[in-house]
Amino acid sequence: MKAKFIAIFLALSVLNIPAQAGDNHKIPPTKQSASASSKINLNKADLATLTGSLKGIGKKRAQAIIDYRDTHKGFKSVEELAEVKGFGAHFVEVNRDKLKEVFIIK
Repeated sequence: MKAKFIAIFLALSVLNIPAQAGDNHKIPPTKQSASASSKINLNKADLATLTGSLKGIGKKRAQAIIDYRDTHKGFKSVEELAEVKGFGAHFVEVNRDKLKEVFIIK
């Protein structure tokens, strides 16, 4: 008798799993595309914001971005990061799409 109850319970549990899995379309996606408002402004971001904003940008490169923009009166384009000490043209070329997803110039 006890085995029948366990079997019925397991059968009902298995039947409910697909029904619950079908409700996933109601949950909003957690990963959203970056909009202009969520992008980091290269001409205003502080050290903490720039650090870790993109793979390869640590504290030293973030400080180099700030130093460069202070001495050159800001960035005119994301590609100008190639001129920043520690970056170079190769880094910008390899990461061009990612840079444009993360940063904005205002």
